[in-house]
Amino acid sequence: MSRWRILSQSLFGLLLFLLLASHAAANGGPFTWLALPLPTAVSGQSWQIGVLALLPVVVAAGWWLGDRPARFGWGETAVTLPLAAISLLTLLRLTPATAHLAAMLALVWFVYLFLVNQPRWQAAWLWRVLAVVLLVQSGVAVAQFLLQRELGLAWLGEPTLDLLVEGTSVAQRDGQNWLRAYGLNSHPNQLGLLLTSLILLVWPQQARAKEGLWRGLFWLALAAGIAGLLVSLSRSAWLALGVGGLVLAWPRGAAAARSWREFALPLALFAAGLLLFALLYGDVLASRLVALDSPLESRSLWERQRDWGIALQLVGERPFLGTGPGHYLAAAQEIDSAAVTVHNVPLLVAAELGLLGLVLWLAFWLWPLGRYGRSSAHRGATAVWLALIVMALVHPEPTLFLPKGAVLWGIAAAQWQGGAV
Repeated sequence: MSRWRILSQSLFGLLLFLLLASHAAANGGPFTWLALPLPTAVSGQSWQIGVLALLPVVVAAGWWLGDRPARFGWGETAVTLPLAAISLLTLLRLTPATAHLAAMLALVWFVYLFLVNQPRWQAAWLWRVLAVVLLVQSGVAVAQFLLQRELGLAWLGEPTLDLLVEGTSVAQRDGQNWLRAYGLNSHPNQLGLLLTSLILLVWPQQARAKEGLWRGLFWLALAAGIAGLLVSLSRSAWLALGVGGLVLAWPRGAAAARSWREFALPLALFAAGLLLFALLYGDVLASRLVALDSPLESRSLWERQRDWGIALQLVGERPFLGTGPGHYLAAAQEIDSAAVTVHNVPLLVAAELGLLGLVLWLAFWLWPLGRYGRSSAHRGATAVWLALIVMALVHPEPTLFLPKGAVLWGIAAAQWQGGAV
């Protein structure tokens, strides 16, 4: 293997780690360090882009100079074709104000195609990078939950967390606000999305974690991920993990015995964590699972119903063209100034890209599942794909147009290639 290829793969691992283990804020996070000079049109929007944002260019250059495969792979048709159609439809609708969305699409394709064309690196090293991300994000999340405040990691993009500031995501404990863990993310539900996806990507790699150091990393990351997921108090993430876990455990032919063995220990780990969490924070857990008629929960449900109604209204008014990518919020706030982004990705896609965009998005979701989802060779891909779909039905984060969503969809799409477990 050439040194260029080693450099490219190493920097790609670093890039994935930074993208997933930090929060890309306008003025915070690793990708704002050592800010580059920008055109006035961009700098006027308070954006900062640092030198680390050039990492994809360096990775691509090293990939090109290294041992390139004789034939460039474009991935499985059932994934690549609908993804290409969505990308083209989006690019045709971009305006100067939303041109930055092209970078998010480029990120999806970059992650997807790199992994498709580096299957050995994906098999050997991807889970290790993701395991370290689990440790970092979960460590920060648990500390936030225990201390009930942020940790002063604004340089990594950690948001300011103040229980007295409206908009901070909280649960209830003894009638008082109790901070939900954010990790290094914009919201606890984004933390839940990230940890659920990473757990389901790392979990099937148990057979590859045979050596002492890597075996320890595997179990430590899985335990940390479960702890972080619990303190996120994200009900949808818990449900998504359950759906993905059932897929991994479902008995299929000769692999049935191995499926249950690989499922049993992580399940026991999750059960032990849940029991301990319930003993220590049963009242907080109850406020999320049982007290659904509390003022806090009632308001949240009402707001979501309101935003679903607004999204449906926009789809009805602009069924073919939509509002255009990135223009949903402005259009929704013309109807109701209190509107926020609808918590349903298919509705959001339909509102922004019209019914054609919705059809393409559903094809992106369902074509790979229909073609490969019943194969035991694609168990891991099916598990994480279904988990992302579950989260996308109740949250806006699992989209192609936010950094973590773009990276997670790119990684998940690459799992269909070659039938990695």
